[in-house]
Amino acid sequence: MKWILTYIAALSVAWPALADTLIVCNKYEGTVSFIDLERGVEAARERTGLSPHEVALSPDGTRAVVVSYLEDGYVGQELNVFDVATAELVKTIPIDPHLAPHGIAWIGDSPNVLVTTEETRDVIKVDTQSGQVVGSVATDQDGSHLLALSPDAKRAYITNRGSDTVSFIDVDQMRLLDTVKADRGPEAADVSPDGAELWVGNNQSENIIVFDPQSMERLGSIEVGFLPIRVKFHPDGQTVAVADLRGDRVVAYDAETHEQLAAVDLAPVGAKGPASLLFSPDGAFLYTGAQDGSQVVEIDARTWTLARVFDAGEGADGLAISPVQVKP
Repeated sequence: MKWILTYIAALSVAWPALADTLIVCNKYEGTVSFIDLERGVEAARERTGLSPHEVALSPDGTRAVVVSYLEDGYVGQELNVFDVATAELVKTIPIDPHLAPHGIAWIGDSPNVLVTTEETRDVIKVDTQSGQVVGSVATDQDGSHLLALSPDAKRAYITNRGSDTVSFIDVDQMRLLDTVKADRGPEAADVSPDGAELWVGNNQSENIIVFDPQSMERLGSIEVGFLPIRVKFHPDGQTVAVADLRGDRVVAYDAETHEQLAAVDLAPVGAKGPASLLFSPDGAFLYTGAQDGSQVVEIDARTWTLARVFDAGEGADGLAISPVQVKP
């Protein structure tokens, strides 16, 4: 097991004095890293299914559900459930005939997760306790990849990157409400904390569309001029972080004016291909996984400066933070 490389960008940086665990999906090696943020070490790295791109955390932080997606010669058809405290794989949930699970989110306080299954062009609801698929709805769109939930978990928004569309569904009834056009290559999606805006990043047209989540009308667009692989609202809703996959940086925008506030260059720490974003619950820090290496970068979201870098596995991607301390 590799130890954590700690990079200090500024001596005055205040690191989180919490016993939180950062969970990292290492999609190129089929593992999950459990990083103890208080001690700054990778406490465990465990095997999971192939191509683990995304992860969802239970409301109490005790369970992490990891997808097993898609790669050359392999089409995933399972979810893997880990106990955060022990870093142990406690359950594998088969989802066949639904194939290639990717986007995933926990549905409120229920035991259920919502998952896009890209190869079969649908979205499924899975009971993590019973291990059963309890609902499904077809998008009938190509490349149903990522999803974002409304704050009340009543609606889900699915980016269909092969069809250049966004679908939205009623989560309770598992019913397709509508599908609207995006621009070219929609992938990233996030809903503002107040539920008033949906931001969708378009990879090929290199812009972000702002939708009204209720009507799905366009409220505006931001011409970012780079591939915005992920977008993530700050918990206070005032700032949006965008991952510039090819530029090896994270860019912050004012949520209201759409003006660029800061750009954090990851080159000084050698982090390549930022492909995931996650704010700490208090909003003090932003984490990004560098998929073209084996690192997770911690950014101070108060000053938009580099704080620490953690070693993880190859293809560090999907992230989650649990308040449970890992003790494998």
